[in-house]
Amino acid sequence: MLIVPANSSYTYQNLLDLNNVERSTDSPLSVIGHIDINAYFAQYEQIRLGLTPQDPVVCLQWNSLIAVSYAAREYGISRMDSLQTAKLKCPDVVAAHTAVFKKGEDVWKYVDYLPEPVDHKVSLEPYRRESRKMMRFFKGFCDSVEKASVDECFLDLGRMVYSKMMELFPLLREIPENPRDTMLPPIPDKLPPELEETHGFFIPVENDAVIVSDWDDIAMMIGSSLGYELRRKLKKEMGYTTSFGVGRVKTVAKLASDFKKPNEQTTVFNRAIDNFFDNFSLTDFWSMGGKIGRQILETLQVDSGSREVRYIRDNFSLADLTRELRDPQLAERLYRMVRGEMRQPIKQRTDVKSMGSHKNFRGNSVSKPEDILDWFKVFIVDLVLRLQELDEESDAKRRPTKLTLYMRNRANVTCSRQCTFPIIRDLDEIRRKCHELSLKLLKELEEIWDAQRHGPMFPSTHGGLALSGFQELSGYSRIDEMIKSAPRREQEAEKLESQEETKSRVTGDNYICLQCGREMPASERTEHEDYHYAKTLDSTLNTQSYGERLLHGREKRGGSGDAGRPTKLAKQAKPAKQTKSAKHDARQATLLGWSKKN
Repeated sequence: MLIVPANSSYTYQNLLDLNNVERSTDSPLSVIGHIDINAYFAQYEQIRLGLTPQDPVVCLQWNSLIAVSYAAREYGISRMDSLQTAKLKCPDVVAAHTAVFKKGEDVWKYVDYLPEPVDHKVSLEPYRRESRKMMRFFKGFCDSVEKASVDECFLDLGRMVYSKMMELFPLLREIPENPRDTMLPPIPDKLPPELEETHGFFIPVENDAVIVSDWDDIAMMIGSSLGYELRRKLKKEMGYTTSFGVGRVKTVAKLASDFKKPNEQTTVFNRAIDNFFDNFSLTDFWSMGGKIGRQILETLQVDSGSREVRYIRDNFSLADLTRELRDPQLAERLYRMVRGEMRQPIKQRTDVKSMGSHKNFRGNSVSKPEDILDWFKVFIVDLVLRLQELDEESDAKRRPTKLTLYMRNRANVTCSRQCTFPIIRDLDEIRRKCHELSLKLLKELEEIWDAQRHGPMFPSTHGGLALSGFQELSGYSRIDEMIKSAPRREQEAEKLESQEETKSRVTGDNYICLQCGREMPASERTEHEDYHYAKTLDSTLNTQSYGERLLHGREKRGGSGDAGRPTKLAKQAKPAKQTKSAKHDARQATLLGWSKKN
């Protein structure tokens, strides 16, 4: 690593912004880390079973492999293998089946036999629980963490990098009066001993040389050291090996963590981003995988595998991308992405829109309504566990406002039924309410199912329950609190009634309302009390959000959910062959829809 000091391109304000959690990701000195647990499910099972990293372990779902340890990969085993082919490649392979729910039971467990899918459902709860432990560990290390999935997360290392820079470089401590217009001094000719020891792989800028010339390079070196410290502590406390990436934005950090695996880390200096991107296709980028990335390459007429990212960066301006993609938002996103400049804040809260639990039914195992009732127990406990996970991930409690039941028959027609779900804090009460409403939805779905058009509802091949329309609890009148407060309200009502009776005896045939002071004939008392009750109830209900009031109004108009509309017909007319222009328009529509979602 060569130290080549130069006049700095950064101001004191850029440095100070690292110490502000709201501005650090926008600073040109930003340092983002991405940590990924190597072959997470397989590694979890290896630790649970007391095995070593050298033992070949695969994680099993029925007869399919859903995770393969790196030790098992050395035998040529992949997730494309079945259990039988994996054993042919490595007779000593350890196959650990996921935990399962058994039909009719409301607890998951590991079993000492190979479970059958006809009466079992896979449970990923053990992996989610361990993931929550790791997230708490990461949040104890860094003040800004975003969960990307069950086995990976992003970290904004800004405050930690700022503190370390102030500690190692005293010349930075004297902040000028005008930090926005004052450039940082050049880096020193010699680095502190703490930074002389590097960890992992650093992407060279040119001619295979890693050159340190400005403070952004120093910030990345400190980020690399912090990443190594985090990985070492996690290995010691929880036993997991990880891969780690360091870059100035999320996109670069994620590609870096995937670059060297397993149990390695990669750091990308800002000036090395262009060279680093030459190792990847556009479809390797976060959010560009699959159909959307391929459609962009096809629309821009870029040959796959020919340094696609560099070609787009060098040959398309923002105006060009906007004209070709016909979507300004997607064009700007792509423009920034291929330059490593797509800055995004760290989202410290998971924004859940919906969650579901479903099951493919084998044979005639669900041939009548009664057969799915035992699966309702499984679906509901699965959803409640997911809600518990959501509670543990955030201080702000969120609850669903809708419950949906969906079923698919042998004609491959899926119909659903939805209802409003009351906002409830207590998870046990949610569980009871889910059971009550799922039975109601099943009955309604049976009544509206058009057997003549879609074929019989049973035997069913697939079914599930989903919660959606999540809202924060704060500001809502919750049904469980209303239930708990009911006895207190009754006592207050009895007390008020006693007072009112005393007052009415004093005034003879007339009645005086103690709440508003109005005097009226005793015959009007009941109607007047109903008025005050309705007013109090209205005040309680109006703690709902605007969206909830709309939902409530829709329900009053008679809309309790989807009217059993099929999402896929058994037989569909074969579409007419598209012209080249029609295909292009279809791609534009797909791209436009994707950009709006993202």
